[in-house]
Amino acid sequence: MTTRTRSGPFRRRTYTRRLAIIGLALACLAIFTLYFRESDSGPPHSVQDAAGGVVAPVQTVAARAIEPGQDAWTWARDTNAARSRAADLEQENAMLRSELVAARAGADRAEATRGMATVGTTFARDYERVPALVIAKSEPAWYERGRIDVGTSDGVVVNSPVIAPAEGGAALVGVVTAARPGSADVTYITDPQSRVGAIVVGSGNHPGILEATTSGQLKLEGVDRDAAVEEGQFVVTGGFSSLDLPSVYPPELQIGQVTGVGSQETDIEQSIQVTPFVDTRTLREVVALAPSSPRALRRAQG
Repeated sequence: MTTRTRSGPFRRRTYTRRLAIIGLALACLAIFTLYFRESDSGPPHSVQDAAGGVVAPVQTVAARAIEPGQDAWTWARDTNAARSRAADLEQENAMLRSELVAARAGADRAEATRGMATVGTTFARDYERVPALVIAKSEPAWYERGRIDVGTSDGVVVNSPVIAPAEGGAALVGVVTAARPGSADVTYITDPQSRVGAIVVGSGNHPGILEATTSGQLKLEGVDRDAAVEEGQFVVTGGFSSLDLPSVYPPELQIGQVTGVGSQETDIEQSIQVTPFVDTRTLREVVALAPSSPRALRRAQG
């Protein structure tokens, strides 16, 4: 039964489909041959023009209908590309900024170290110099306190003196009052709570206590009226302090310069104004003195 069915109607349908395909192929070949051989005014060209005239309005309407969608797609694509590019540029800028900050920090540390090279030797053997950068300051009184980027992991402890580059070597700027592994807080000598035992060089070593004024300047109190103090003389640490405030500073650290001297006839002490060598308001790099000798450690313990 299957063999007879395939040999009858099935074969005829197959032959019919094949003949139709061959006929269509030959017709297309004939039309293309005629199209390319005839002039522009021939029948195939006329049919093409007529069909184009019918389809053109539909194409125009369709193009206008999809134009907003195309514009929206183009805008979304361009916006996404712009955002991606902006993100790449921001990341690149962040990397460049971090490299610049690191380079500046390295340069500042190197400069600070060079500035400490001329510090006196009377205390140098008792301390290790630890260059540091000021990374935070008290607001709004910039001359009171600061934070540096070294700490106990670098040997810096509470009561470590802090100095900074100044004309003639280095000058005292404060003392560490809080220390952590990676940072430390410094109370400047221009803080109202600060007290430093000091002497005026060339005045006969008369002792005095250096305190801050409200303007961030300094005044030296307790110096006898008979002491030969004049404007322009240098003020240095004396290695002592008042009885209720142990000295944490080694002697002969530069502090500032006398800029005013006065007294009344009834006064037994002089009023001495001192301008510090270092302006703590604009301070950027310092050197913390980490105690390394038994004497320096005892001094830091108060």
